[in-house]
Order: sequence, then structure tokens, then C-alpha cells
Amino acid sequence: MQITEKAWVEYITKMSQISQKAADLMQSWVQKNGLENDKALLDYAYALSQHYGQAIGALSCQMYEATAAAQGVIVPTAEVADLPDYGEVAKAVKGTKKQSPNNIPGTLARLVKQVGADTTLKNAERDGAQFAWVPHGDTCAFCITLASRGWQYMSKKALRNGHAEHIHAHCDCEYAVRFDGKSTVAGYDPDKYLEEYYDANGDINEMRRKRYAQNKDAINARKRELYASKKAEKLEKLRRSDILISGARITDLNSAEADEFAEMYYEEIRHFSTDSKKIADNLGKEESDIRKIKAYLFEDDSLIDPDTGESRQFDPDCAIAQSWQRLMNGKDIKLHDKTLIEHELLEMKIKQENPGIDHVKAHELASEKYNYPKEALEYYGNLKKHKKSQ
Repeated sequence: MQITEKAWVEYITKMSQISQKAADLMQSWVQKNGLENDKALLDYAYALSQHYGQAIGALSCQMYEATAAAQGVIVPTAEVADLPDYGEVAKAVKGTKKQSPNNIPGTLARLVKQVGADTTLKNAERDGAQFAWVPHGDTCAFCITLASRGWQYMSKKALRNGHAEHIHAHCDCEYAVRFDGKSTVAGYDPDKYLEEYYDANGDINEMRRKRYAQNKDAINARKRELYASKKAEKLEKLRRSDILISGARITDLNSAEADEFAEMYYEEIRHFSTDSKKIADNLGKEESDIRKIKAYLFEDDSLIDPDTGESRQFDPDCAIAQSWQRLMNGKDIKLHDKTLIEHELLEMKIKQENPGIDHVKAHELASEKYNYPKEALEYYGNLKKHKKSQ
């Protein structure tokens, strides 16, 4: 028996819509209420995690039971996994708020998606089913690594602190199950994924770069589809106002406009080939140092996610994107733009000299000498005041 591509895509699309709805509501709430009231923020985030966590868990149960029935297996009624408690939600949201507040909606999406994955795996463990991580869409290298493991029998080892591993926002990959030892999902090819892993010599970052080079057309097409379905109107407005080119009108780092600019410009930076040299020339720095900073900030999996324990890229940050833009163009360079370079060089040095140091700690130590976050917030705060006074 094979789950058809159509049936699988319908399932993962519904799953994605649920987690994205939670993220969208969180985004709207933050835009309306800000981040000053911690309790109100956490209360709302918790409420979303419960409502949409229950919804995605129920959908996972439906798919689980339908798969069993299609394979002629009778199983007990599937049960929704534990929803995140208040403390878990608070820890995740506070951690994101401290590191990158613009990504709080993504944290909510991950918490909701986690319930769906946990539900599938915990029922599989109960019933002795096999599971596989099935990639789809714009797939990260670590997801491909998980997919290369093929079909496995469920055990406690497959869970990390009671949760399915490597669950993150903006991901259409999902767990599939089987009960007969031979069924699969159309298009799922673990041997191909394993070959890709070996070709990269087990290097996740190298694998990510190769995968992007091979699939950039499909990835960009997928992104265009997402923009067309969800953000077409905003994206068109963004392009018409030339924010992608200048970003000059952005004064609120927590705005949707700032998020869109950051995400798009980070992607532009990854495609630039002369930016490191231009910045080095504009600042009188070594080009090799600027290249290291670029790799650290925009390309490599430089962050150990505090929630998952996995390495990933930094989330797009509007202030950093605009600093990089000015430094590259060599026009209207701000004081905090220069501070960014010194801060990142020191932060990388601290991490190199102290293997295993927590990212937040390294960031705080670097900020004691080169406080880019403080200078950037002051800059955008002054922009907002000036805009209001006009």
C-alpha cells in the first residue's frame, strides 16, 4: 500500500495551515499590543498553543487511524500527545523574545507543530508501528538527514526530552507511519537522501549548500507560491515602495514590513558575491574577516536552538539586514553598523575560545564591549520619534 502524493500533500497542507494560523494570530497580537506586558503575551501564546495544538493533534490522530485502516490493521483510538504546559510556552517565548523578538510567531508555529509530530510518534510507540520522516518542499539539510534513516521502529530513543526531534517552523516535513513493514509514501526515497548525506561527508552545512545549489529553482518556486497565496498583496506593496532596495521607511523592527524585508534581504545576501570585499574596503577591514562574519550570520548553522538543541541558521533580523546593506553600499553608514562588525568578530572569538558556551552568554559578553543591540534599538527608537513628530 502506498500513500499517494495527493493524499500526503493534502495532509501536510492542513497541518501547515493549523500551525501557520497560530503564528498569524500571534503576529497580529504582537503588532497590536507590543511586547511590554509579559504576562499578557505569555497568556495569549499559551492559549494559542492549547487551541491549535489540540487541532493539529486531532488531525494527526485522524491520519494515524486512516493509515492503519488502509493497511488492514486495527489499533486503539489514537490519542493526542500532551499539549505544551504554561512553563514550556513561557520558556520558548521568552527565549525567542530575548534573541529575536520578531520570530515569536515562528516559535508558536513550532510549538503547535510539535504536538502533531509527538502525537504520531507516541501512538506509533504504543502500537509498535514503524515511522519515517518524510521531507517536502524547501527542506533543510537536517531534515534530509533524518529522512535518510528510513523506516524505523518507534522507541524512547527517537524522542528528545519526550518530544520528536528537530521540529521547526516554516517546514512541511512530517512523520508517516506504517504497520505492515512494506507500505510507504509516494516519492519517499531514504536511499537517495542517505547518498546525499554521504556525498557531503556527513557535513550538514556542506550538505545544505549543495542541496540549495541543486534545488534553488524549486525552492524559489515554492517561496513564490507561498508569497502568492499568503502575502501577495503585502509583497507587491513592499516591492512598489522599494523597501527591498532601500529599506529606508522601516522604523518599527516589530512590524510585518520589517519581517518581510529581513527575510527577503537575507536571501539576497546569500546570493551576493562581492559584498564582503565592498564592506572590507568601506571599513578598512580584512576581507577574510568579513567573509567569516557573513558565513556566521547568514549562511552557516551558527545557532544552537535553545528549544530543540539542534544547530540552525540565525533568524532574519531587520536591523542586521539594513546594517549590512549600508555597509555594502558605503552610503550613510551608521555608528551601530560599524559596531555590528566588531560585535560579531568578538562573539565568534569568544565562541572559538570557549567551545560549548551558550550563544546568549557569548552574545552578552560581546555586547559588554560592542553593544550592537542597544545602539540599534536607540537608532530605530529615534527614527520612530522623528516620524511621530512630523
